[in-house]
Amino acid sequence: MSAVLAEQIGRADRPRCKVHRDAEIRTWHDLLASIEGTEWQRRTVCDEWDVADIAGHLIGQAEDVITPWSFPRRFRKGKRVYPGIPRFDAHMMVQADEHRGTPPAELRTLFDTLWAKATRRISRSPELFRRITMQADDFPRMSLAYVHDILLARDLWMHRDDICQALGRSFDAGPYAEEIIGQVMYDVVDGPFWGDRPTVVLELTGPGGGTYRLGRDEPVGRAAVDAVGYMRTLSGRDDAPVVSGDAAAVDAVSSCRMPF
Repeated sequence: MSAVLAEQIGRADRPRCKVHRDAEIRTWHDLLASIEGTEWQRRTVCDEWDVADIAGHLIGQAEDVITPWSFPRRFRKGKRVYPGIPRFDAHMMVQADEHRGTPPAELRTLFDTLWAKATRRISRSPELFRRITMQADDFPRMSLAYVHDILLARDLWMHRDDICQALGRSFDAGPYAEEIIGQVMYDVVDGPFWGDRPTVVLELTGPGGGTYRLGRDEPVGRAAVDAVGYMRTLSGRDDAPVVSGDAAAVDAVSSCRMPF
């Protein structure tokens, strides 16, 4: 299989990103409906969060879209409540905190109602608003368009895997996994994350997989790893990925991280 040059993937357009986001919202509806009893209290790979906390964080994401001033409020609160924690991480911790203790039935209703409103708001946002940018910690400067179109669908997708792992369930990567992962590969080389690593050919196997060339030069080798598993590694969830291939390529692939 020929490798796709990651830097030439380009950014998914607004209508396509809505397809990704709406598909995840529908899948989340089914997932939340299936969680019962003490499953809500299962610990997850996300530090200090159980299954219910992840749902609360995602509800908070929708609230920040619907009510834009909630984002700076939580951003300031996070700095005060969680000093020394990266600002975006602290912000997300506040989102979860504010919904902790919410009964499961209410979490389900809030998720459905607020995400339906949020995705409509994103679709109707004027371009001038979407050009507003933000920056904190080790994130590059991001526009609201990028956050709303790319990061929210990615967040929903990756956290769904977190919950499936916590509950011991298989993860259905969904029909758009390859497109979501392709955007991650584009970000790896478009941002500062690949850095001075050598050019490699990376084969992502399994659901959502594909073959990518990371870098412009002659590849130093090839590496292969499970696609969903590598997303966990890139995002800092798994620092021991099972990567096979040429030593230089394996080292480059295994050591790369980026904020999700």
